[in-house]
Amino acid sequence: MAQAARTGRALRQVTLAALWRRRTASILLALAAALSVAASCLLHGLTARQEAAIEEMIDSTNIQCIVTNAQGTGTGNLQMVHGFVSMLVGQRHEQDCWLDQYVKNVRAKSSEKLKTPQGMELRRILSFDSDSALSASEGASVRMEEGWTEEALRSSGRICLIPEGMETETNEAGRETVYVSMEDGVGVELQVAGRVSGGPGNVIWCPFFMARRDGISELIWVESCSFDIGDNRRLEECRDAIYDVFVEPDPANFCDIYTQGVLVQDEAYLSTLEEFQSNLAMLRLLLPVLVVLCGGIGFLAGFLTARGRIREFAVMRCLGVKRRRIFSLVLWEHALLTAAGALAGLLTLPLAGELSGGLLLRTALLLAAYLAGAAAAVGGITRVNVMKLLREEE
Repeated sequence: MAQAARTGRALRQVTLAALWRRRTASILLALAAALSVAASCLLHGLTARQEAAIEEMIDSTNIQCIVTNAQGTGTGNLQMVHGFVSMLVGQRHEQDCWLDQYVKNVRAKSSEKLKTPQGMELRRILSFDSDSALSASEGASVRMEEGWTEEALRSSGRICLIPEGMETETNEAGRETVYVSMEDGVGVELQVAGRVSGGPGNVIWCPFFMARRDGISELIWVESCSFDIGDNRRLEECRDAIYDVFVEPDPANFCDIYTQGVLVQDEAYLSTLEEFQSNLAMLRLLLPVLVVLCGGIGFLAGFLTARGRIREFAVMRCLGVKRRRIFSLVLWEHALLTAAGALAGLLTLPLAGELSGGLLLRTALLLAAYLAGAAAAVGGITRVNVMKLLREEE
């Protein structure tokens, strides 16, 4: 037992001496392992960034849907009953379909002329972006009074936004109000919740579902309406739910106030997503290519280094060292060089972004392929008959 241990130590010393003696080749072999690790880090980093880009695009992209007539020929003057908007915001449902589960950012606008104040117009809106006249790109700015937010426009409260500088009255509670009456003679007092500067001076805005009469549901004619897909990850499911209530626009459709179409503008989103996913699939395809490449490099390195040591192997065999022992010693050399190269390759870890199980798995797979290739080459050479080795050397 002691003799075997001494023999093992002696052989390992010989191996280390051999590595030093062939230090140029050893450095090249370690460099090959380092490049494998660097390639693994780079591939992992690129894949992770591409996956993150896909997730960000899915989460941040708003797929807009524009309500039109059944034939798809009108979007700005719909003459649509407000029941469709009620379904979109979840106030009512159709055929057990709650559309608010599938859509978000509903925008709707309805306009009517006012009898009082004379020459003014009342616009019902669900949000600031329901009316382009309130957008910053048009030069408008909305300032809400204390205690009020944009969310108030989704209520049925009797509040309003008025142009900056418009005259108001003060009610008994000390609140600013504006009295408006429609052309049908119905009037209502609206509390001022905000002011608009830079917008049209002849418009008063109120919540879309603002009730003029208590306990009486009135028909509201919707002028324009749009919304966004609620969850891009469930795009097909959302589309199906939308088209359970609306129709796909077609020139052959019959137009009436109870049939409305929706244009789902998802072409750019789907095109970009397909491109991103194609790039990701290509990056993932590179992993097996790198595995095969590392295996080939390992085989070539093992073959070239082992081929130049035929005399050394022959002498070992003549001294009684078994083939299996020679094979394990040579493979141990490659393992040492691979480990040294892997440690050097970890200097490129910042390319991967962060250390993760996926990165470790990829790296281990590449290094295993490298060692497997070397083992195959070394095993093939060390299995050669001793007399043949000697004859080849002669």
